[in-house]
Amino acid sequence: MRVGCTPACIDCSLKTTADKLNILFLNSIDKLVWGGLEHWMEMCGLGLAGLGHDVSFAGRPDSLFEKRMAQHDAVDFFSLDISGDFSPSTVFQLRRIIKEQQIDLLLCNFVKDVRLAGMVQKLGGDFRIIWTPGVNLAKHTLSHRLLFSNWVDRVIVPSSYLKNEIVKSGYIDESKFRVIPIGVDEKFWRSDRRVARTKIVTQHNLPDDSFICLTSGRFVVQKGHKYLVEAAHQLEKNCPNIYFILLGDGPLRSELDEQIEKHELTERFIFPGLLSDHRDYVFASDLYVHPAIVEPYGIVLVEAMAAGLPIVASNVGGIPDVVNDGENAVLCQPTDIKSLTDAVGSFYNDNDLRLKYGDNSLALYHEKYHLSAMIDALEKTVSETVR
Repeated sequence: MRVGCTPACIDCSLKTTADKLNILFLNSIDKLVWGGLEHWMEMCGLGLAGLGHDVSFAGRPDSLFEKRMAQHDAVDFFSLDISGDFSPSTVFQLRRIIKEQQIDLLLCNFVKDVRLAGMVQKLGGDFRIIWTPGVNLAKHTLSHRLLFSNWVDRVIVPSSYLKNEIVKSGYIDESKFRVIPIGVDEKFWRSDRRVARTKIVTQHNLPDDSFICLTSGRFVVQKGHKYLVEAAHQLEKNCPNIYFILLGDGPLRSELDEQIEKHELTERFIFPGLLSDHRDYVFASDLYVHPAIVEPYGIVLVEAMAAGLPIVASNVGGIPDVVNDGENAVLCQPTDIKSLTDAVGSFYNDNDLRLKYGDNSLALYHEKYHLSAMIDALEKTVSETVR
Protein backbone atom coordinates (compact mmCIF):
# COMPACT_ATOMS: atom_id res chain seq x y z
CA MET A 1 0.00 0.00 0.00
CA ARG A 2 1.39 3.36 -1.06
CA VAL A 3 1.05 6.02 1.66
CA GLY A 4 1.55 9.77 2.11
CA CYS A 5 3.51 12.10 -0.20
CA THR A 6 7.13 12.84 -1.09
CA PRO A 7 8.20 15.61 1.32
CA ALA A 8 9.88 18.79 0.25
CA CYS A 9 12.64 18.08 2.78
CA ILE A 10 14.22 15.46 0.54
CA ASP A 11 16.04 16.63 -2.58
CA CYS A 12 15.00 14.21 -5.32
CA SER A 13 16.62 16.14 -8.18
CA LEU A 14 19.71 13.92 -8.34
CA LYS A 15 19.90 11.29 -11.06
CA THR A 16 20.85 7.77 -10.16
CA THR A 17 23.86 6.23 -11.83
CA ALA A 18 23.06 2.76 -10.53
CA ASP A 19 20.65 0.07 -11.65
CA LYS A 20 17.23 0.31 -10.07
CA LEU A 21 17.03 -1.72 -6.86
CA ASN A 22 14.20 -2.99 -4.68
CA ILE A 23 15.23 -1.99 -1.15
CA LEU A 24 13.57 -2.81 2.16
CA PHE A 25 14.35 -1.06 5.47
CA LEU A 26 13.57 -3.40 8.39
CA ASN A 27 13.24 -1.91 11.87
CA SER A 28 11.76 -3.73 14.88
CA ILE A 29 11.93 -0.65 17.13
CA ASP A 30 9.33 -0.61 19.93
CA LYS A 31 5.99 0.92 19.03
CA LEU A 32 6.36 4.08 21.10
CA VAL A 33 9.97 4.86 20.21
CA TRP A 34 11.24 7.22 17.53
CA GLY A 35 14.94 8.11 17.54
CA GLY A 36 17.89 9.19 15.45
CA LEU A 37 18.26 5.88 13.61
CA GLU A 38 14.59 5.95 12.61
CA HIS A 39 15.06 9.49 11.30
CA TRP A 40 18.15 8.32 9.39
CA MET A 41 16.19 5.48 7.80
CA GLU A 42 13.45 7.91 6.83
CA MET A 43 15.89 10.30 5.14
CA CYS A 44 17.81 7.52 3.41
CA GLY A 45 14.73 5.70 2.18
CA LEU A 46 13.19 8.83 0.73
CA GLY A 47 16.51 9.88 -0.76
CA LEU A 48 16.99 6.54 -2.51
CA ALA A 49 13.38 6.62 -3.71
CA GLY A 50 14.09 10.05 -5.14
CA LEU A 51 16.94 8.52 -7.14
CA GLY A 52 14.56 6.04 -8.75
CA HIS A 53 14.87 2.97 -6.53
CA ASP A 54 11.81 1.13 -5.21
CA VAL A 55 11.92 1.58 -1.44
CA SER A 56 9.75 0.08 1.28
CA PHE A 57 9.79 -0.17 5.07
CA ALA A 58 8.72 -2.91 7.45
CA GLY A 59 8.07 -2.57 11.18
CA ARG A 60 5.61 -3.05 13.98
CA PRO A 61 1.95 -2.18 13.29
CA ASP A 62 0.59 0.99 14.95
CA SER A 63 4.11 2.12 15.81
CA LEU A 64 5.53 5.65 15.63
CA PHE A 65 7.78 4.27 12.89
CA GLU A 66 4.75 3.25 10.82
CA LYS A 67 2.91 6.52 11.47
CA ARG A 68 5.92 8.55 10.38
CA MET A 69 6.39 6.55 7.18
CA ALA A 70 2.66 6.80 6.47
CA GLN A 71 3.23 10.46 5.63
CA HIS A 72 5.24 9.64 2.51
CA ASP A 73 3.89 8.69 -0.89
CA ALA A 74 7.33 7.74 -2.23
CA VAL A 75 7.57 4.55 -0.15
CA ASP A 76 5.53 1.53 0.99
CA PHE A 77 5.14 0.36 4.58
CA PHE A 78 4.46 -3.26 5.54
CA SER A 79 3.24 -4.10 9.03
CA LEU A 80 5.11 -7.01 10.55
CA ASP A 81 4.09 -8.81 13.75
CA ILE A 82 7.53 -9.02 15.34
CA SER A 83 8.14 -11.24 18.37
CA GLY A 84 11.30 -13.31 18.94
CA ASP A 85 14.41 -13.32 16.76
CA PHE A 86 13.48 -16.70 15.29
CA SER A 87 9.68 -16.58 15.43
CA PRO A 88 8.43 -18.80 12.56
CA SER A 89 5.41 -16.53 12.08
CA THR A 90 7.58 -13.40 11.73
CA VAL A 91 10.07 -15.17 9.47
CA PHE A 92 7.36 -16.33 7.08
CA GLN A 93 5.65 -12.91 7.07
CA LEU A 94 8.96 -11.31 6.15
CA ARG A 95 9.65 -13.98 3.56
CA ARG A 96 6.33 -13.25 1.88
CA ILE A 97 7.04 -9.52 1.75
CA ILE A 98 10.53 -10.07 0.34
CA LYS A 99 9.28 -12.49 -2.29
CA GLU A 100 6.30 -10.42 -3.40
CA GLN A 101 8.35 -7.21 -3.58
CA GLN A 102 11.33 -8.97 -5.19
CA ILE A 103 13.65 -7.37 -2.68
CA ASP A 104 17.33 -7.10 -3.66
CA LEU A 105 18.61 -5.65 -0.42
CA LEU A 106 17.59 -5.35 3.24
CA LEU A 107 18.89 -2.57 5.50
CA CYS A 108 18.44 -3.76 9.09
CA ASN A 109 18.48 -1.82 12.34
CA PHE A 110 18.80 -4.31 15.20
CA VAL A 111 20.59 -7.64 15.56
CA LYS A 112 17.10 -9.17 15.69
CA ASP A 113 16.37 -7.70 12.26
CA VAL A 114 19.52 -9.20 10.77
CA ARG A 115 18.65 -12.59 12.22
CA LEU A 116 15.13 -12.48 10.80
CA ALA A 117 16.52 -11.53 7.40
CA GLY A 118 19.16 -14.24 7.69
CA MET A 119 16.55 -16.89 8.42
CA VAL A 120 14.61 -15.86 5.31
CA GLN A 121 17.83 -16.00 3.33
CA LYS A 122 18.43 -19.56 4.56
CA LEU A 123 14.98 -20.49 3.25
CA GLY A 124 16.08 -19.57 -0.25
CA GLY A 125 15.96 -15.77 -0.39
CA ASP A 126 18.20 -14.16 -2.98
CA PHE A 127 19.08 -10.79 -1.46
CA ARG A 128 21.85 -9.02 0.45
CA ILE A 129 21.82 -7.79 4.06
CA ILE A 130 23.24 -4.50 5.32
CA TRP A 131 23.37 -3.78 9.04
CA THR A 132 22.90 -0.11 9.96
CA PRO A 133 23.51 0.15 13.73
CA GLY A 134 23.14 3.46 15.53
CA VAL A 135 24.94 2.09 18.60
CA ASN A 136 27.35 -0.76 19.28
CA LEU A 137 25.20 -3.88 19.57
CA ALA A 138 28.00 -6.39 18.92
CA LYS A 139 28.36 -9.09 21.56
CA HIS A 140 31.11 -11.58 22.38
CA THR A 141 28.97 -14.71 22.13
CA LEU A 142 29.06 -17.79 19.94
CA SER A 143 25.43 -17.32 18.89
CA HIS A 144 26.20 -13.75 17.88
CA ARG A 145 29.04 -14.90 15.65
CA LEU A 146 27.20 -17.84 14.09
CA LEU A 147 23.66 -16.43 13.90
CA PHE A 148 24.33 -12.79 13.18
CA SER A 149 27.71 -11.62 11.93
CA ASN A 150 28.01 -14.32 9.26
CA TRP A 151 24.81 -13.06 7.65
CA VAL A 152 25.98 -9.44 7.33
CA ASP A 153 27.19 -8.49 3.86
CA ARG A 154 27.93 -4.86 4.73
CA VAL A 155 27.84 -2.54 7.75
CA ILE A 156 27.03 1.16 7.46
CA VAL A 157 27.93 3.37 10.43
CA PRO A 158 27.93 7.18 10.81
CA SER A 159 31.32 7.55 12.54
CA SER A 160 34.77 6.01 12.72
CA TYR A 161 34.29 5.73 16.46
CA LEU A 162 31.32 3.38 16.08
CA LYS A 163 33.11 1.38 13.41
CA ASN A 164 36.13 0.85 15.67
CA GLU A 165 33.95 -0.15 18.62
CA ILE A 166 32.14 -2.83 16.61
CA VAL A 167 35.32 -4.10 14.95
CA LYS A 168 36.68 -4.83 18.44
CA SER A 169 34.10 -7.63 18.69
CA GLY A 170 36.24 -9.54 16.20
CA TYR A 171 33.22 -11.08 14.47
CA ILE A 172 32.78 -8.72 11.51
CA ASP A 173 35.69 -8.03 9.19
CA GLU A 174 36.73 -4.39 8.96
CA SER A 175 36.53 -4.53 5.15
CA LYS A 176 32.73 -4.83 5.39
CA PHE A 177 32.34 -1.40 6.99
CA ARG A 178 31.46 1.86 5.29
CA VAL A 179 31.49 5.11 7.28
CA ILE A 180 28.84 7.50 5.93
CA PRO A 181 28.35 10.69 8.00
CA ILE A 182 24.71 11.63 8.50
CA GLY A 183 23.61 14.75 6.65
CA VAL A 184 20.50 16.91 6.59
CA ASP A 185 18.83 18.69 3.69
CA GLU A 186 19.59 22.36 3.31
CA LYS A 187 16.21 22.90 1.64
CA PHE A 188 14.51 21.69 4.81
CA TRP A 189 16.90 23.34 7.25
CA ARG A 190 16.14 26.87 6.18
CA SER A 191 14.05 29.22 8.24
CA ASP A 192 13.59 32.87 9.09
CA ARG A 193 15.26 33.09 12.48
CA ARG A 194 13.29 36.18 13.52
CA VAL A 195 9.97 34.60 12.64
CA ALA A 196 10.86 31.36 14.43
CA ARG A 197 12.11 33.27 17.45
CA THR A 198 8.96 35.36 17.72
CA LYS A 199 6.78 32.28 17.37
CA ILE A 200 8.51 30.25 20.11
CA VAL A 201 8.94 33.16 22.53
CA THR A 202 5.27 34.07 22.15
CA GLN A 203 4.05 30.46 22.34
CA HIS A 204 5.84 29.85 25.65
CA ASN A 205 5.47 33.35 27.08
CA LEU A 206 9.21 33.96 27.34
CA PRO A 207 10.93 37.34 27.69
CA ASP A 208 12.09 38.89 24.43
CA ASP A 209 15.69 38.85 25.64
CA SER A 210 15.62 35.17 26.59
CA PHE A 211 18.79 33.14 26.09
CA ILE A 212 17.46 29.80 24.90
CA CYS A 213 19.46 26.58 25.29
CA LEU A 214 18.09 23.68 23.27
CA THR A 215 18.68 19.96 23.60
CA SER A 216 16.97 17.09 21.81
CA GLY A 217 16.86 13.37 22.48
CA ARG A 218 15.07 10.57 24.30
CA PHE A 219 14.89 10.98 28.05
CA VAL A 220 17.19 8.08 28.84
CA VAL A 221 20.34 7.79 30.93
CA GLN A 222 22.64 7.89 27.89
CA LYS A 223 21.59 11.42 26.93
CA GLY A 224 22.69 12.94 30.24
CA HIS A 225 19.78 15.31 30.78
CA LYS A 226 20.19 15.24 34.55
CA TYR A 227 23.61 16.87 34.26
CA LEU A 228 22.08 19.69 32.27
CA VAL A 229 19.50 20.25 35.00
CA GLU A 230 22.29 20.46 37.58
CA ALA A 231 24.18 22.92 35.38
CA ALA A 232 20.98 24.96 34.99
CA HIS A 233 20.74 25.12 38.78
CA GLN A 234 24.16 26.78 38.84
CA LEU A 235 23.54 29.01 35.83
CA GLU A 236 20.22 30.52 36.87
CA LYS A 237 21.89 32.31 39.77
CA ASN A 238 23.88 34.58 37.43
CA CYS A 239 21.92 34.25 34.19
CA PRO A 240 18.50 35.77 34.89
CA ASN A 241 17.05 35.25 31.42
CA ILE A 242 18.35 31.76 30.56
CA TYR A 243 15.83 29.07 29.55
CA PHE A 244 16.13 25.43 28.53
CA ILE A 245 14.01 23.66 25.92
CA LEU A 246 14.14 19.85 26.01
CA LEU A 247 12.69 18.22 22.90
CA GLY A 248 11.65 14.58 23.01
CA ASP A 249 10.14 12.12 25.43
CA GLY A 250 11.14 8.98 27.26
CA PRO A 251 11.07 6.90 30.45
CA LEU A 252 13.05 9.40 32.57
CA ARG A 253 10.62 12.29 32.08
CA SER A 254 9.12 11.99 35.58
CA GLU A 255 12.58 11.87 37.18
CA LEU A 256 13.57 15.02 35.31
CA ASP A 257 10.39 16.75 36.47
CA GLU A 258 11.21 15.86 40.08
CA GLN A 259 14.79 17.08 39.72
CA ILE A 260 13.67 20.35 38.14
CA GLU A 261 11.04 20.92 40.82
CA LYS A 262 13.56 20.18 43.56
CA HIS A 263 15.80 22.98 42.28
CA GLU A 264 12.80 25.30 41.75
CA LEU A 265 13.54 25.51 38.03
CA THR A 266 10.08 24.74 36.67
CA GLU A 267 9.79 28.12 34.93
CA ARG A 268 13.21 27.64 33.33
CA PHE A 269 12.43 24.38 31.52
CA ILE A 270 10.10 23.80 28.58
CA PHE A 271 9.05 20.34 27.33
CA PRO A 272 7.36 20.61 23.90
CA GLY A 273 7.27 16.81 23.50
CA LEU A 274 8.18 14.61 20.54
CA LEU A 275 7.62 16.70 17.40
CA SER A 276 7.50 15.69 13.75
CA ASP A 277 8.90 19.12 12.81
CA HIS A 278 11.08 20.91 15.35
CA ARG A 279 12.80 23.43 13.07
CA ASP A 280 11.26 26.48 14.71
CA TYR A 281 12.72 25.47 18.08
CA VAL A 282 16.17 25.03 16.58
CA PHE A 283 16.17 28.36 14.74
CA ALA A 284 14.70 30.16 17.74
CA SER A 285 17.51 29.01 20.04
CA ASP A 286 20.81 30.65 20.93
CA LEU A 287 22.82 27.57 21.88
CA TYR A 288 22.60 23.82 21.37
CA VAL A 289 23.59 21.71 24.39
CA HIS A 290 24.20 17.96 24.16
CA PRO A 291 25.28 16.53 27.56
CA ALA A 292 25.27 12.86 26.47
CA ILE A 293 27.36 10.24 28.23
CA VAL A 294 26.98 7.79 25.32
CA GLU A 295 26.71 9.05 21.74
CA PRO A 296 27.96 7.19 18.65
CA TYR A 297 27.16 10.15 16.38
CA GLY A 298 24.41 12.68 17.14
CA ILE A 299 22.32 13.79 14.15
CA VAL A 300 20.96 16.59 16.35
CA LEU A 301 24.44 18.14 16.23
CA VAL A 302 24.27 18.28 12.43
CA GLU A 303 20.83 19.90 12.63
CA ALA A 304 22.20 22.50 15.03
CA MET A 305 25.08 23.25 12.66
CA ALA A 306 22.72 23.55 9.71
CA ALA A 307 20.84 26.21 11.70
CA GLY A 308 24.06 28.05 12.53
CA LEU A 309 24.07 27.34 16.28
CA PRO A 310 27.14 27.16 18.52
CA ILE A 311 27.36 23.87 20.39
CA VAL A 312 28.24 22.67 23.87
CA ALA A 313 28.55 18.87 24.01
CA SER A 314 30.26 16.01 25.77
CA ASN A 315 33.66 14.85 24.58
CA VAL A 316 32.47 11.29 24.15
CA GLY A 317 31.87 8.67 21.45
CA GLY A 318 31.51 9.99 17.93
CA ILE A 319 30.85 13.62 18.93
CA PRO A 320 34.48 14.75 18.35
CA ASP A 321 34.19 13.32 14.82
CA VAL A 322 31.12 15.45 14.11
CA VAL A 323 32.00 18.89 15.55
CA ASN A 324 35.25 20.84 15.76
CA ASP A 325 36.20 21.51 19.36
CA GLY A 326 37.37 25.09 19.82
CA GLU A 327 35.90 26.24 16.49
CA ASN A 328 32.16 25.62 16.46
CA ALA A 329 31.79 23.68 19.71
CA VAL A 330 33.04 23.48 23.27
CA LEU A 331 33.46 19.87 24.36
CA CYS A 332 33.20 18.96 28.05
CA GLN A 333 34.00 15.79 29.89
CA PRO A 334 30.81 13.71 30.31
CA THR A 335 29.06 14.08 33.69
CA ASP A 336 31.30 17.08 34.56
CA ILE A 337 28.70 19.59 35.75
CA LYS A 338 31.19 22.40 36.37
CA SER A 339 32.70 22.30 32.87
CA LEU A 340 29.21 22.08 31.37
CA THR A 341 28.12 25.07 33.43
CA ASP A 342 31.21 27.08 32.47
CA ALA A 343 30.83 26.27 28.76
CA VAL A 344 27.17 27.34 28.61
CA GLY A 345 28.00 30.43 30.66
CA SER A 346 30.78 31.44 28.27
CA PHE A 347 28.29 31.72 25.40
CA TYR A 348 25.73 33.44 27.59
CA ASN A 349 28.24 36.12 28.56
CA ASP A 350 29.99 36.61 25.20
CA ASN A 351 27.75 37.41 22.24
CA ASP A 352 30.72 37.73 19.86
CA LEU A 353 31.87 34.22 20.77
CA ARG A 354 28.37 32.89 20.21
CA LEU A 355 28.15 34.50 16.76
CA LYS A 356 31.64 33.32 15.76
CA TYR A 357 30.97 29.71 16.73
CA GLY A 358 27.56 29.85 15.08
CA ASP A 359 29.10 31.01 11.80
CA ASN A 360 31.69 28.24 12.05
CA SER A 361 28.90 25.69 12.60
CA LEU A 362 27.14 26.75 9.42
CA ALA A 363 30.40 26.65 7.45
CA LEU A 364 31.19 23.15 8.74
CA TYR A 365 27.71 21.95 7.76
CA HIS A 366 28.18 23.22 4.20
CA GLU A 367 31.59 21.56 4.06
CA LYS A 368 30.67 18.07 5.30
CA TYR A 369 27.03 17.39 6.06
CA HIS A 370 24.81 17.93 3.03
CA LEU A 371 22.09 15.32 2.63
CA SER A 372 22.96 14.84 -1.05
CA ALA A 373 26.49 13.72 -0.12
CA MET A 374 25.07 11.14 2.30
CA ILE A 375 22.57 9.79 -0.24
CA ASP A 376 25.23 9.59 -2.97
CA ALA A 377 27.54 7.62 -0.67
CA LEU A 378 24.67 5.37 0.40
CA GLU A 379 23.62 4.62 -3.17
CA LYS A 380 27.20 3.75 -4.07
CA THR A 381 27.38 1.39 -1.09
CA VAL A 382 24.06 -0.40 -1.73
CA SER A 383 24.90 -0.79 -5.43
CA GLU A 384 28.31 -2.34 -4.77
CA THR A 385 26.77 -4.64 -2.14
CA VAL A 386 24.40 -6.34 -4.60
CA ARG A 387 26.97 -6.80 -7.33
